Amino acid sequence: MFQPKGRPVVLAAVLTVLLLGGCVVVKDSPAPGCVEYLGIGPMGGCFGKTALLDLAVSPEIACLEVAVNNCNGGVLEIRNGCADPLTFDGVEIAPGETAVLDVVKEGEGHGLIETGGNFSDYIPERDERVEVSGRLGDRDITITFIKTAPLCE
Repeated sequence: MFQPKGRPVVLAAVLTVLLLGGCVVVKDSPAPGCVEYLGIGPMGGCFGKTALLDLAVSPEIACLEVAVNNCNGGVLEIRNGCADPLTFDGVEIAPGETAVLDVVKEGEGHGLIETGGNFSDYIPERDERVEVSGRLGDRDITITFIKTAPLCE
């Protein structure tokens, strides 16, 4: 039976590229700073150890986009494609604008504040269910999610 002589070399090269490229995940996590790789992890600037999970927006409105960015601790990215402004306790997102919002603790509840990037300053000691209410024109909007405690050391 014919065995190509280059096969072991090709397999070794592919394995080396996978290990050096950090493509083999050993332990996955929604927090990028907690993902463990076999070999060198991928380069980039995402090191958050907390995350936002189970995002829900009620009611769903087609012109309003709410997304989670867990890159550096978990923030909300909200794009207001609607004709009316969106407000959350003094934070206003004008029509056609996008804002990045972080969670803050307010007494027994939570609020949202604008942040200049994708870094979250809020790190709870245990997972917290967050519910924030706002208004889009004359409509009430509720956003709920889980803000996790650190998912790794």
